[in-house]
Amino acid sequence: MRTWLLLLALWGLACTGAAQDRYQRIAEMLEAAEVDHPGLEGAVEMSVSGTDLGEFVRALGLSHGLNLSVDPAVKGEVVNAFQNARVSDVLLYLCKQYDLELELIGSIIALRPHVAEAPPPPAPTWRPPVVVFAADSGWIDLDLKGDSLGAVARAITLATGTNVVLAPGLDDRPVRAFLRRTSLAGALDKLAFANGLLVERGSDGTFLLRAQAAEPTKAGERGSRGAQTGGGSGGELELGVLPDGLLSVHARQAPIAQVIEQASAMLDKDYFFYDGVEGTATLHMDRVSYEDLLTGLLRGTALTHHVNEGVHLVGRRDLEGLRRTELVRLLNRPVKDLSNTIPEAMRKDVTLHEFVELNGIIVSGDAHRIDEIKGLLRGLDQAVPVVMIEVMIVDVNRSRTVSGGIQMGVGEPPEQSGGTLLPGIDYTLNAGTINNLIQSFNGFGLFNLGNVTPSFYVGIRALEADGVLRMRSTPQLSTLNGHEATLSIGETEFYLEVRNDLIGTQNPTVSTSQIYKPINADLSLRILPMVSSDDLVTLEIEVNQSNFTQRIAATAPPGSVERKFSSIVRVRDRDMIVLGGLEEKENSRSGNGLPLLSRIPVLKWIFGNRSSKRGRSKLTIFIRPTIIL
Repeated sequence: MRTWLLLLALWGLACTGAAQDRYQRIAEMLEAAEVDHPGLEGAVEMSVSGTDLGEFVRALGLSHGLNLSVDPAVKGEVVNAFQNARVSDVLLYLCKQYDLELELIGSIIALRPHVAEAPPPPAPTWRPPVVVFAADSGWIDLDLKGDSLGAVARAITLATGTNVVLAPGLDDRPVRAFLRRTSLAGALDKLAFANGLLVERGSDGTFLLRAQAAEPTKAGERGSRGAQTGGGSGGELELGVLPDGLLSVHARQAPIAQVIEQASAMLDKDYFFYDGVEGTATLHMDRVSYEDLLTGLLRGTALTHHVNEGVHLVGRRDLEGLRRTELVRLLNRPVKDLSNTIPEAMRKDVTLHEFVELNGIIVSGDAHRIDEIKGLLRGLDQAVPVVMIEVMIVDVNRSRTVSGGIQMGVGEPPEQSGGTLLPGIDYTLNAGTINNLIQSFNGFGLFNLGNVTPSFYVGIRALEADGVLRMRSTPQLSTLNGHEATLSIGETEFYLEVRNDLIGTQNPTVSTSQIYKPINADLSLRILPMVSSDDLVTLEIEVNQSNFTQRIAATAPPGSVERKFSSIVRVRDRDMIVLGGLEEKENSRSGNGLPLLSRIPVLKWIFGNRSSKRGRSKLTIFIRPTIIL
């Protein structure tokens, strides 16, 4: 560490000295150029603030007759006030202030950014290979980072007292390895494997390291510390047992059956093959257990394994003794229709049956597939939020009706005159009353009016009706997250349907049947809540409102008016939203009377009847969701 600090300090001093030498060189260059460029001796009187460096140098050259060129890569702003300063001093100042390089090219003075030279790379420092050997336990630690194989072999020999011999030509070969608490034989095996070498052990205990041969070692040949190497069908296989009972397996296109056989033999494991085990495997696994090795070798094949009374059974997944059946129970959600959510690839060769009474799924099939399905079900078995939805429906109906006029006729008169005068006028006069009124006016003028016929009557009407109807309902709905909540409020009316059937051909008779059929008008609301992880609720809302209108006949079905909308909104928990705008307006006028006279203002109310109606209906809905866990 001290060496590196010293080198950095020396390099910094060298850079500082180099910079001073560069500025001294530029000053001498400008002084020598004053002979050919008299403008360098001129005085500069200039005050600038925030001016671009290139524009400043351009103005300096124009004012003193100098050919100054600035590289486009030069960036910066000048903020200075120069009074009676020499042009050469200003250029030297700019070179120091903005780290520029000055170059004379004939009559042109060029300025460009200074490019510092890269520092020389530090000299490589040699360190001995890190080899630590514990004589009491026999463990060895290696930390090799490109060390030469000759130096490593020498360090291992000196530390352990065991000779490590290299084949010719391997002394300068760099090797890398990092091993902790490993036996000497195991360390050399892994060192050779990681660096493309082979290790052999002589009868006198000497280890020989050599380059890999063109042909693999024959099957059954014993390597170091009981390691078994071999190959079959063109594959390579290296197996070793670590002191803690775990395996070290390195295979390249080795038959799966051979890997299982040799691993079982080295660990004294009992096994049984129901069928022929086919296929090859390429793997590199250190410190792997026997069961995990079997699982990795058979995954993705049609085979599986199972332990029965210490014997490892290997065969097809659907064979008796290799199947497993168990009940997977859920705690937080219902099991109904849950099996349909399991992917088809996971359900292959597995039987699933929902047992609703125990809120579980009976799973039967391959044990590894069952474990995979159980992992998925554990992820799905989570508490689903319940959303309570408060709905307030406000429906306001306003109407105003005005009718008036005078009606006269001859027909069956009323028994006596009468009607209402307040709050509206609806009064009928019979012939007797009218004649009494005529007699009361006779004698006041030149003419006397005669009497009307006994069947004559007069009706006078002047009415105005104004009404406001407010309807308010506040239902509350609750549903699971992702499930719909519906609300329907309405009424039913019936209409008569008459059916005539002709029965018989020679003497036909008509059969008539009457059926009252229902028709509905209601307010329906459908809400689908979806809760996100940050307590935001997305609501899909559909509203449909229908009302009855007047019938065209007494037995005809009533008409209907429908208003509906749909929307998707996103709100926070307990926030209220307002859905409005469902408004219906009605404006109608009708009347009858004498031709022409019924069109004249004022007279139309005497010689005719008039009726006008205005109405407005407005529906407003308030919705507030609340998350209940």
